[in-house]
Amino acid sequence: MPDQPLIRNLKEGDPFQGFLLAQEAAYKISTKGSEYLELKLADASGDLKGFLWDVRAIEGDLEAIRADVFLRVKGTVTSYNGRLQLKLDKARFALDAEVGELSAFFPVSARPVPEMLVELDGIIASVRDPWIGQLLKALFVEDGDLRAAFALAPAAKSMHHAYLGGLLEHTLSILGMAERACAHYRGLNRDLVVAGVFLHDVGKTAELSYQRSFGYTDAGNLLGHIALEADWISRAVGKIPGFPEELRMQILHIILSHHGRLEFGSPVLPKTPEALLVHYLDDLDGKLEVMFRAVQDDAGGGSWSPYSRALERMVYRKRWPEAERT
Repeated sequence: MPDQPLIRNLKEGDPFQGFLLAQEAAYKISTKGSEYLELKLADASGDLKGFLWDVRAIEGDLEAIRADVFLRVKGTVTSYNGRLQLKLDKARFALDAEVGELSAFFPVSARPVPEMLVELDGIIASVRDPWIGQLLKALFVEDGDLRAAFALAPAAKSMHHAYLGGLLEHTLSILGMAERACAHYRGLNRDLVVAGVFLHDVGKTAELSYQRSFGYTDAGNLLGHIALEADWISRAVGKIPGFPEELRMQILHIILSHHGRLEFGSPVLPKTPEALLVHYLDDLDGKLEVMFRAVQDDAGGGSWSPYSRALERMVYRKRWPEAERT
């Protein structure tokens, strides 16, 4: 990546000139009847809206300006409704070869993927139930393609853990909380909870596209990750001779109910202790990640974040300092 400021470091009034990934691009008509270009521009540190109000300032082919391509842009950082954006003076299509290291434009987990995979393998090895152990090994260890996709995929398009490696990080975070919950609530089946956590979002490896900008695949739009993973689990279970039908049904129930409510996409409500736990831990981890991101993002300044659609509220940014631990 050429020497240019990161999006997260930009302030209102800053000039900007450099390469950015166009995650979204659309030509629109203003209220005055003139055509303009609206963009969602990104690097590895974040994204912001960009507006080119005079399309005559586009250099080269206008049709080349589209989603999932790199652009060379020049403009100034402005603010609208408390959010930073780029008022562009120029824009042009840029070849990948011009840009340099492409990974600089894609958000990635702060945790190294090899380190997380070691943790994942350790948790699978700790499972005592032989049927659950076989199922998890078949999907996450022996299936090399799925393992690679699981290590790379984001956990969501935009709401939470929306970066490469985010799905693996999200899963391990929930597993850490699940271990503590199972130690506290002795009536829970720990291995069944572990299976539910591992499998609850595995379908996102096929639901989401993440080669450039994050979006949905055809299968993701048509079926969704819950339907995809229910099918995968049934297929995987069918390859394990003698797999108990009761266990298959309970695992699938955790998967089908993990969104917690019918209006949120779950065809059934959580009706077992393990399913209820997986739902709440999944919801908690996703929402806390969004909230921590809002606290850390100082765009616009002030004590309050912009309104978060994911949380349906603004977030208070001031933090009380933690006392030193002895």
